[in-house]
Amino acid sequence: MNASTTPDRSPPDANTLYYGDCLDWMRQWEDNCVDLIYLDPPFNSKANYSMLFAGLDKDQAQFRAFCDTWTWNRAAAERYAGFENAPRRPGHGAVVGLYHALGGSGMLAYITYMAERLVEMRRILKDTGSIYLHCDPTASHYLKVLMHDIFGHDNFRNEIVWWYKGTGHPKRFFPRKHDTILFYSSGDRNHFNPIRIKSAKISGWTGKSSKLCDSVWEINTVFQSMERSTSLGYATQKPLALLERVIEASSNEDDLVLDPFCGCGTTIEAAYLLNRRWIGIDISSFAIDLIRRERPHLKDLSIPAHLIPKNIDEAYAMARENRFDFEAWAVDRLPGFAPNTRQTGDGGVDGRGKLAQSPDAPDELINARAALAQVKSGLKVIPDDLRAFIGAMELNKAAIGRFITLEPIQSGDMHRIAFSLGDITVDGVEYPRLKLWSIREFFKGVSPKLPPMVHPYKRNEIIDAVQMRMAFNPME
Repeated sequence: MNASTTPDRSPPDANTLYYGDCLDWMRQWEDNCVDLIYLDPPFNSKANYSMLFAGLDKDQAQFRAFCDTWTWNRAAAERYAGFENAPRRPGHGAVVGLYHALGGSGMLAYITYMAERLVEMRRILKDTGSIYLHCDPTASHYLKVLMHDIFGHDNFRNEIVWWYKGTGHPKRFFPRKHDTILFYSSGDRNHFNPIRIKSAKISGWTGKSSKLCDSVWEINTVFQSMERSTSLGYATQKPLALLERVIEASSNEDDLVLDPFCGCGTTIEAAYLLNRRWIGIDISSFAIDLIRRERPHLKDLSIPAHLIPKNIDEAYAMARENRFDFEAWAVDRLPGFAPNTRQTGDGGVDGRGKLAQSPDAPDELINARAALAQVKSGLKVIPDDLRAFIGAMELNKAAIGRFITLEPIQSGDMHRIAFSLGDITVDGVEYPRLKLWSIREFFKGVSPKLPPMVHPYKRNEIIDAVQMRMAFNPME
């Protein structure tokens, strides 16, 4: 039986965001269902791409959009075995060959991770479809070998160079001012529309030249263009002009565009503006929220998002199935907070934020503008849990703390413990230092009382009370 007709595979929902690992979602979809794939996956660059709070030290408050460091471990060895023991599996030759060249290394761990996902992308891509893999020089040569194996060397179309301006003059090498985009097709019938540079529809191109676009693309980064004013603060955010060119070249109106690592949603917004159907997947609930809440042309569309809880029952299900995902999602319900980088060994801290200004009468024990959050995914919460969180607040000299549970805490002892920390005053307004708050209250529209906070997504922007009330409207 053809894989596309098996009972457990079905067409994906268009104009929808999917929360979770793209591998898990793509395995559920039927063959030949997507017209164009653009992916900007994590690179193996030995660096963590992180979202920083404005003004806070990097090691104290950051959100990990994705961890970009790979190590050879048991999971990587199992991924490799899945290719080594399957000679007819697409990618087998490349993965095994690179193992002999690289050994059990972080780079091979990254390659096996990408190989699993690229195999699924090849399966779901239509015969007339194309794929654009965005990468940097750290891994582009290895990925090209992998793409040749999975998609076929005859289906290699271009190695596109995205060149951008920048500053900086390294002492021992030339400045690195380009990324590589590997363009492959499913076969020899792929859609392709030649692009004239000045025909750009949504990028605001002001140049005079109309030479046909070639494989070297000079496009400013987000932070060098007019998009800077609407930047979402995402370290790896790509400009709309880049995605516009990809989408216009290799799809037509109403075609289905997939971004399996959609991040802050540049591909999604470009596809929407160019009248394509689209799908976005991301492993971060933060990214899903960001697209639905912050993307200028998308935030009023009530975009559906699979696996993002819409009611308390779905929140319970998320807590049961993956408590780390639940913790990150719960922290994101607090305006001004972002999930902590570490989810194990985190010292009792699941999320961090920063007050927009210091308390009016600073105490030497709480003179920081730090705000901490802890999430408990189980129903059994005891006073010692709260006392441990207070210890984390004292260690970090946090001005405020928010303790999040699924259900409202009924224990009088725990409320007395929280009340004993008293209040702080910011700009003449009193706020409880420690507040107990629940996800059930979130779905009822009840928010914890918070002072103005630094926006965790946009530097130098403050979340005021009105924005807070808006942020607490659960998305249906």
